[in-house]
Amino acid sequence: MSPLTRIIPAPKLMPSPSFSTTDIPANEIALGFLQIRTLPSGPWNDPTAPGLGAYEQEALIEQWGVGSRHEWLEMIEYLTTVRRRREDRMLHLAVRNDLAIDLGRVPRTGEWLEAIASSGSDPEGARAFIEGISLIELRVRRRVGIASVTPETFVRTLDGYAVGQAVAMATWGVAMGFAEVPEVRQLIHRINIDARRSFTSWADFGLSYLAGRVMHWSDGVVDEDSLERYGDGWSDMTAALSAKRGGPWATLPWTLAASARLPGLPGSP
Repeated sequence: MSPLTRIIPAPKLMPSPSFSTTDIPANEIALGFLQIRTLPSGPWNDPTAPGLGAYEQEALIEQWGVGSRHEWLEMIEYLTTVRRRREDRMLHLAVRNDLAIDLGRVPRTGEWLEAIASSGSDPEGARAFIEGISLIELRVRRRVGIASVTPETFVRTLDGYAVGQAVAMATWGVAMGFAEVPEVRQLIHRINIDARRSFTSWADFGLSYLAGRVMHWSDGVVDEDSLERYGDGWSDMTAALSAKRGGPWATLPWTLAASARLPGLPGSP
C-alpha cells in the first residue's frame, strides 16, 4: 500500500444540494447508486442526471436502444420484469436459498451441490456457476469489508444488477427529455416497491448487483480477470456503505414504511 493511501482519506460523496438526501425519494433513488456512479451521470440523489451530456446520451441510445420515450419505457419494463434472468442460474440459487432456510445458515459448497443433485439437476453442470458465485462473494467481502458484507450475507439472486440499472435508466430519461421529474419519481417508487422484497439489506442488494454484473458481462466465466474487469463496483459499494464518506446506504433504512407513498402526478386521482 502506498504511503499516500494511508495518509489521504477517501473523498466524501458530493450529493446535489438541490435534492434531499434523507427523504423517501432519496431512499428510493439510492437503489440506483451503483449504476449512477458507473456511468457516471451525476450526483446520486439527482433525478435529472445532470452529468449525462450529449456524448453520453448518444452512447446510451446506441448501447441500450433507447432513442425514444417508448423505447425508454420498454427498457425500464424489461429491467424490472425480465431482469436479465437465466433459468438455470435462478434454479441453482433457489436451491441454495431453500437449503439456507432449512439449515439456518449459509450452505457450504458441497451441501449446495448435493442439494442440486437431489433436485434432479446435474451438479457438475452447476459447479462452475457455484464456484463463480463463491469467488464473487469472497472478493466483495474482502474488498468492501466483512463488517459490511458479513459471512451471513450471500448471493440470493442476481436481480440487483438489473434493478439498479432500472432506477438509473429512469433518471437518464429526464436528461434525454423523455419525462419530467415527477413521473420519474413515480417510476422509481414502483421499482422499489416491487424489488425490495427480494433483498434483506443494502449490503445484500449491493452484493446481488455486483454478482449480477460480473455474471452478465463474463457470461458466467468468473475468474480473476473477469472480476477485475467487471467487479470494480466494489469501491462504489464501499463508499455507499460508509457514513464517514456520506454514503446513503450507511444512513438510509433499507425497509421502507408500508405507508410510503409519493405524491401523484399532476392531474392524477
